Amino acid sequence: MLPLGIIMADVRYNVILIAVDTLRADRVGCLGLNYLTMPNVDSLCRDSVAFTNHYAAGIPTHPSFTTIFTGTTPLRHNIVCHDGKVQLSRSIRTLPQILNEAGYLTIAVDNLATHLNAGWFAWGYRYYIDIGGIAVISNGIKVNGEYVNAKVKDALEIINRHRGEPFFLFIHYWDPHTPYIPPKPYVERFYRGDYTRGDLVSRLNSTAWGRLLLKTDWMRDLVNSGVNDPDYVRALYDGEVAYVDERVGELLKTIGDLGLLDDTLIVFTADHGEGLGEHNVYYDHHGLYEWDVKVPLIIRLPDRLIDEVGRGRARGVKYDALVQNTDIAPTILDALGIKIPEYMTGLSLLKVIRGESMGHDAVFSLENTRQTARMIRVGDWKLIQWIRDDTYGRRSGHIELYNIAKDPTESRNMAVEEGDVALRLLGLMERRYRELAGANDPLIMQEISLPIK
Repeated sequence: MLPLGIIMADVRYNVILIAVDTLRADRVGCLGLNYLTMPNVDSLCRDSVAFTNHYAAGIPTHPSFTTIFTGTTPLRHNIVCHDGKVQLSRSIRTLPQILNEAGYLTIAVDNLATHLNAGWFAWGYRYYIDIGGIAVISNGIKVNGEYVNAKVKDALEIINRHRGEPFFLFIHYWDPHTPYIPPKPYVERFYRGDYTRGDLVSRLNSTAWGRLLLKTDWMRDLVNSGVNDPDYVRALYDGEVAYVDERVGELLKTIGDLGLLDDTLIVFTADHGEGLGEHNVYYDHHGLYEWDVKVPLIIRLPDRLIDEVGRGRARGVKYDALVQNTDIAPTILDALGIKIPEYMTGLSLLKVIRGESMGHDAVFSLENTRQTARMIRVGDWKLIQWIRDDTYGRRSGHIELYNIAKDPTESRNMAVEEGDVALRLLGLMERRYRELAGANDPLIMQEISLPIK
C-alpha cells in the first residue's frame, strides 16, 4: 500500500538518468561546439532535445548531484561542499524517494552514497548497486565505464525480474575525472606531438593547486615518464571522453535491443566540467567559469510524449534558453504526471519544449569546496564574485564580469568598464540569496571542505 498523500503517476514511462562525471559541455558535438569526441551521444541527440545553456547550480560533485536529485537550489538543500560535514535534511524528499513512493522500481548504479559520507544519495532506491572505489579509484584501479556497464547488466536483470513495473535507473560514469588513464588507442586519436616538449611542470609549479597536483601519484608518474606537454594531458582527457562515449553507446544499444526506447525517458547530463589549464586551473573542477559550470543536458522523450509535444519541438532540436540542473527532477516528474513538490525551485523543461516558457531570466551557481564564490548569468552577461580569498590571488569581494556572447572564453574582465552592469548583476544575485537563504547563507555558514594548501 502506498503512503497517504502519494499520487500515482498518470503515465508509466520508464526513466533512465545517465550522468558522466566531469564532462565539459564543449566535448559534446551536438551542442554546436564542433567536437567529435562523442559520436554516440551525438546520435542520441538526433532523437532528443538538447539545452545549450544548461548550468550546474552548485559545484562540484556533491552539490551538483544533490541539486539534480532534489530539484532545488543549494541555497535550500544546503549542500554547498563536496565531502562536507552537512547532511541533507530528511524534510527534502529526493527524486528516487518520490518515484519509489509512486510505485516505481528504483535502481542506482553508483558509489556516491557508499564512499563519500553522503548517504542521502541512496535514499529511495530499492536496489543500490555499488560500483566501488573511493570516488574513481578502487585498489589502485580506475572505476571505468566497462565496469559500470557490467553493473548495469545486473540492474537490467533486476528490471527483467520485475517486468510490468515502471522503473527509474540512475547510472553514474566517472571516466573523464582525474586521473585520466584511458586505453592507449584513445589517446592516439587526439595527440600526435612530442609529449616531452612543453612547459607543463612550470605551469603547475606556478599555482598552489598545481604544486599540490604534482605530489599526486598520477601526475608524478606522468612527469617521471617524461610528459611535459599540457596538450598531451588534454588528449588524455579527450581519450577518457571518447572511451566513455563508447560505453554509453553500448548502453543505448542494449536499451534499444531490449525494446525499452519507446516507453523510456532518457536524460543525459553531467555534474560539472573540468579545467584543462584555462584560468590556470589544471585538471580539477573549481572555478565558476563556463568550462566548469556549463554542462550537457540531453533529454530523449518517450514516443507517446513526443507525439503529444510535436516532433518538430522534441526530436533533434536545440534550445538556447537559460536552464539549470534544478530543472531535471521537475521535468521528470512532469513527464510522468506526478505533482512537483513545492520545495523544488526548478522549472519543468517540458514547458520550454512546448513553447510555454523561455527558461529562466537568470541562472546561478556557487562553490565552497576548494574556494568560495558565487555566479549569476543574465542574457549574455555573467558575473562571478569571490566570497573568500583564494590561492590564485583574488581577495574576498573580487568580481569578474564577462560578455559570454563576445568573449566565450572569459578572457576579458569588464567589471570596471561596465560597472553599471556589474552592479545590476550583483544586486540581482544578492536579492536571490536573501529570498532563498535569508540570514543563513551556506557560503558564509559553512567552511570550505577541501581547501588548497
